[in-house]
Amino acid sequence: MAEKQPSNVEQWLKRETPRIRKALENASRYFDANDTLTVNTLEAVYAQESSFGTMLGERGSTDAVGHFHFKPNTAREYGLHVSKENDQRFDIDYAASAAARYLKDIDNLFSKTPAMSKPSTPIAVKNSRERYKFVLGAYNGGPTRVAEAQHRAEKAGKNLPLWTDVEKFLESENTKKSTADQMRQYVEKVPLHEAEFAIKSPADKKIKSKEPRKGKYRCTKGHWRTIDDRPVFICD
Repeated sequence: MAEKQPSNVEQWLKRETPRIRKALENASRYFDANDTLTVNTLEAVYAQESSFGTMLGERGSTDAVGHFHFKPNTAREYGLHVSKENDQRFDIDYAASAAARYLKDIDNLFSKTPAMSKPSTPIAVKNSRERYKFVLGAYNGGPTRVAEAQHRAEKAGKNLPLWTDVEKFLESENTKKSTADQMRQYVEKVPLHEAEFAIKSPADKKIKSKEPRKGKYRCTKGHWRTIDDRPVFICD
């Protein structure tokens, strides 16, 4: 009888060092009781984005790179330094913190409809479990793409709180079918990974009930060295 091969999640968990787990747990403290986001969400997003740090890209790149595949502008919005000399998208502590804050900001964004609604502004999805799908879609493709799809679905008379209705309207002049398909696949895959992480991961799921850890970022000026076969940023 053939030996059962480990699942993708089981393989990713083998790469989850204590340092990585601690970084994800600390970052998950930006979530709260008003959302359904947990440390397992971060694990699943981390897995989908960079396969637990094995598909990082190049430092200083203008593409989406690093542990959570941030583009430079988004990374800088969340306080990360981006340059060839010091790219904090490649630091798991910084990157996980930015990813958690970005996910939470998107969740807040889709939790209420602005008074002055525009075609690019989100329409509220009150159910947190359903909103979670919109959050994942927006993390992958951007909140504007998802909001615009909501408005197109509204004009077509569809049920806006349901992702299965809105996802059909992702394609537009600004969103190619390949991009829309990628967003739909992302929303399909990440929850499946998260459900398995929730069962198999030793990460503390209750840590989000604690206040986010307060403290200053580490230095932004320094140089990279290779220590024990891994890049380490040394403060000058």
